[in-house]
Amino acid sequence: QVSSVKVSYSCLYPGVMKVSCSADGDNLRFNWTSDLNTRSHLENRISTLILDNVTCSVENHVSRDHNTTELHPCESAVS
Repeated sequence: QVSSVKVSYSCLYPGVMKVSCSADGDNLRFNWTSDLNTRSHLENRISTLILDNVTCSVENHVSRDHNTTELHPCESAVS
């Protein structure tokens, strides 16, 4: 049985995020889905990828479960 699905994330450095998923159970299969929005900032010609929610879905031969987490942006570097 799949249980205890957890999504965690950390900022490796400004603009780069590591997202991980863990769960309890045997022979687990993991799948990621996300709400991705691309916003273009024309004034400085930068295209920014905004992550809203990510969902980790986990399943095995017995059951399935999922966890959806809202990602908050990493802080920008101060120059």
